[in-house]
Amino acid sequence: MSGEINSVTRYVSHRIWQVIVFLTLLGGPVTVAPAQTSFFGAPKASYEEAEYEPSEKEPISISAEYSQQWEEDFVSVSILKGNCRIQQGDAILRSRQMVIWHRKTRQTDRLSVYLEGEVRIDLPGESKSENSLLVNLVTENGLKQNLRRPSQITVAPDDPVLNRAIERRGIPHDHQLKRAQFIVEKPPLEGPELSPIPEQEIVTDFRRIRLFPRSAVPYNVQSFPSTHTVPPEQIWVITGGVNLLIDGVEGLEMVDMSADRIIIWTDGRNTQNFNSEIRQSKETPFEIYLEGNIEIRQGTYLLKANRAFYDAREERAVMLDAELKTHLPELGEDVRVRASQIRMLSKGAYLAQNAWATGSQFGKPGYKMQASDVFIEDRYTTPWLGSGSNELDPVTGQPLPGKRAWMTSSNNTFEIGNVPLFYLPYVSSPVEDIYFPITGLRFGNDRIFGFQVETEWDMFKLLGLERPAGTKWEGQLDYYSDRGVGIGQSGNYQGANLLGFDNVFNGNAEAFYIHDSGTDNLGLDRRDLVPSTKDRYFLNHQHRQTSPFGMTLTSEAGIFSDRNFQQQYFLSDFNNRKDVETLLHLKQQQDNWSWSVIGRTKLNDYENTTDWLPKADLFLLGEPLLGNLLSWTSHSSVGYGKLKPGSAPYNPQQDVFTPLPFIADSQGLVAMTRNQLEAPFNLGPFILTPYVMGEAAYWEQGLQQQQIDRLYGSAGLRGSIMAERIYPDVYNPYFDLNGLAHKMVLEADYSFSDASENLSGIAQYNEFDDNAQELFRERLVINTFGGTLPPQFDPRFYAVRTGAGRGVTDPYYELVDDQQVLRMAWRHRLQTKTGPLDRLRTKDWMTLDLEASYFPDADRDNFGEDFGLLGGHYKWFLGDRTTMAANAYYDVFDGAQQLWDVSITSQRTNRLAVNVALQQIKGGGDLDSQILSASLNYVMSQKWSAGVSTAYDLGENVNRGQILSLTRTGADFVTSLGMSYNQSTGNAGIGLTIMPRFGNFGGTASDLSSVLGNSASQ
Repeated sequence: MSGEINSVTRYVSHRIWQVIVFLTLLGGPVTVAPAQTSFFGAPKASYEEAEYEPSEKEPISISAEYSQQWEEDFVSVSILKGNCRIQQGDAILRSRQMVIWHRKTRQTDRLSVYLEGEVRIDLPGESKSENSLLVNLVTENGLKQNLRRPSQITVAPDDPVLNRAIERRGIPHDHQLKRAQFIVEKPPLEGPELSPIPEQEIVTDFRRIRLFPRSAVPYNVQSFPSTHTVPPEQIWVITGGVNLLIDGVEGLEMVDMSADRIIIWTDGRNTQNFNSEIRQSKETPFEIYLEGNIEIRQGTYLLKANRAFYDAREERAVMLDAELKTHLPELGEDVRVRASQIRMLSKGAYLAQNAWATGSQFGKPGYKMQASDVFIEDRYTTPWLGSGSNELDPVTGQPLPGKRAWMTSSNNTFEIGNVPLFYLPYVSSPVEDIYFPITGLRFGNDRIFGFQVETEWDMFKLLGLERPAGTKWEGQLDYYSDRGVGIGQSGNYQGANLLGFDNVFNGNAEAFYIHDSGTDNLGLDRRDLVPSTKDRYFLNHQHRQTSPFGMTLTSEAGIFSDRNFQQQYFLSDFNNRKDVETLLHLKQQQDNWSWSVIGRTKLNDYENTTDWLPKADLFLLGEPLLGNLLSWTSHSSVGYGKLKPGSAPYNPQQDVFTPLPFIADSQGLVAMTRNQLEAPFNLGPFILTPYVMGEAAYWEQGLQQQQIDRLYGSAGLRGSIMAERIYPDVYNPYFDLNGLAHKMVLEADYSFSDASENLSGIAQYNEFDDNAQELFRERLVINTFGGTLPPQFDPRFYAVRTGAGRGVTDPYYELVDDQQVLRMAWRHRLQTKTGPLDRLRTKDWMTLDLEASYFPDADRDNFGEDFGLLGGHYKWFLGDRTTMAANAYYDVFDGAQQLWDVSITSQRTNRLAVNVALQQIKGGGDLDSQILSASLNYVMSQKWSAGVSTAYDLGENVNRGQILSLTRTGADFVTSLGMSYNQSTGNAGIGLTIMPRFGNFGGTASDLSSVLGNSASQ
């Protein structure tokens, strides 16, 4: 590498000395005005007929019905169709479809326009029609566009209009163009027809070089041969500012370069006279020295330098005191590399020496990576495990490799300002990951964990490993003064064609370990729990893979060291995420049928989970019979299950515990089949559906290890009727009303069900609660009801009352029993129109759902009350940013549930969001709580935002807790300060979080709890 650098340096020095000698030997400078050209290199015509020329001072107006737009090599390309019209001054062009190439310079907008289909040109005193037309336009006062239906699909390389326009634009038509800013093809001259000599088109073995003035001032050219070289060279010295374009070579993108002064060396045998457009073989030497305000563009790369040398034949360059910039769509920002020397080794490959790289756009960046050598290249990757892109090769049908800008650097120092923080000898990663290996930093202090330092790290960067595409790997290193040092890992991956097979997959894995020297504080009566082990950890992995023919494979594996570890350290996951399980599940779904097989085992002994060794299910949904008179739905299941109650806590005196009554140490064969027939029909305005459902089920062991055979049958009638009324004249801008429609549906479902076995003897093999709810139920009996669970709070009997297990496909089919019930609902929708006049859409303005159930056998089915399960749900959408809501769920027997809540949520501006809610939870005599909660988030400026939330129990007259945060969003970092108080745990905490605002990291902290780490939830 060093030898190559020295040879290139000597060659550049030789060329620079040549420049000095040439400038010294030149006598009187010869000024050669550039050939007058129209946009995109069309030369001036040889005739000068008088014709209207719009002034460049006039703006250009463009309108059409339909448009597609994208960018190619810094040129915007548009396809317009339907009533296409362009006007500049008094010149108007019309056609059915157009293709426009738009290039924007510092002072002007330059357009090359291809028109096709009923083309009409209206000029002052003249109108004409053509089948097609190619014109060039220039304006100094910008574009005005009125494109009514812009397409979401951008690039259209196969559009036939575009292909014809490219072909037309590429054909030389010098004899047809007038030297005018507005150029129109001329009719053929009168006289004998002459056969023109066909001009050679650009082919892939030739390059095209075009030169333009950099500004409105023409450039100056000095030209002379050099006979001291073999072969002889032609030398041009161009001053006054020049823009040079090189294109036409297959596989190479256009090179666009500009500078104050340039010197060109090329083969003098075939190129002696200077021309603003040169065509030559790609093997012809063509070398350029540039000086002063240099800008070079190729593909997505932009380079700036004071001095540079470029070899077009070898696709190499050397730039001194240079900066390289490339735009990364993944990040929505530019990455900059500043160096004393940048070498272009080949297309898309650059080597920078004594360089720093940053994503900051400030002249003096707030952060940067300093390195002795930075190598940047375009990589076409087929990532690990065969994952590829979603784009397919039209010829082979195989996924196309993905193109990524990749950076490799050595002797790296990561700096904030000018303060070095980390040193890494080697880094290799995508350019979007050039940043610090530390991706998150948080300081905090509270009564549970003590003083805290939590850090997150990019492990690929920290270890100097190349990041496989589609992967993410982060490390976690935490310190808690009252608990110990924790270390963790997390990552995810995604891709296609795993192990060479046709599939799409994704997954994640995570782990954490801490030697815990403290005690757990989980709230109220559990504020000082001694863990069952000091070595506390968890492992979890999830993988999902989709294959052709509707096949889906899911695998999971997870374990916790003890029952309270997740609740103490990862409370949000405990409350909201899916249970950590160990299973393998294979499913196929086609049309209206599917089958699945699952194998599952329990690794956490405190959980109430069934081991399936294995279990298979078969579903058939809505299969028509007898010419659609009947509809058949079926679900059959068979498996071998091992059900074992979760173990008691390590310290039951501190952590109260009552085993769930429907979980027993049972195992054996579990089988079931359910089939339902429906016969829907219309009776006037009524939709009626009589149905009958039958089930046969078998459990080898029930709650008392007894064998159980159950036959269950249900028959009933569902019906509904809808009515609506339209109020077209209702209009109120304050309530966002533009017409009003009231739609109402009355629903009823009567069913009679009978089971040969009582539910009380059947073990619950198919769980219906997450682990968080089950662990709560194990404590609920003692700490809320004093040791005896009231029957109205038995979760299985509640499920029977609500019909949770009656459906053919319901997974917990155990939950049925003898029952007779009429379920009723009355649903209302007030709807209005919203949106632009040409794209109005219907939206709900107000909704109201009322529900109730009637039990003819009230003593058996509803604690002696005829009516129950009274519910209501109301929402009022006051515009798109404000919603009022209310919900209620009641029963009327003694000690029944009485639940309701009301809330209002508003974000009337982008700066202010408010939520206020009042919720009641009452039942069982001793349970009575009315909690008032409120939250507010306010963006004070582009840099500062604040958030606050609070909760107060009006029923118990107790403060529940508060969270306050203040966030500053800087150019390079997001810094948040948060404070919290939780009455249940008696914990108060403060936290400071610093997040990099670059790459895949950073942003504004929208979740208050994220500012406070573990403190906010304790």
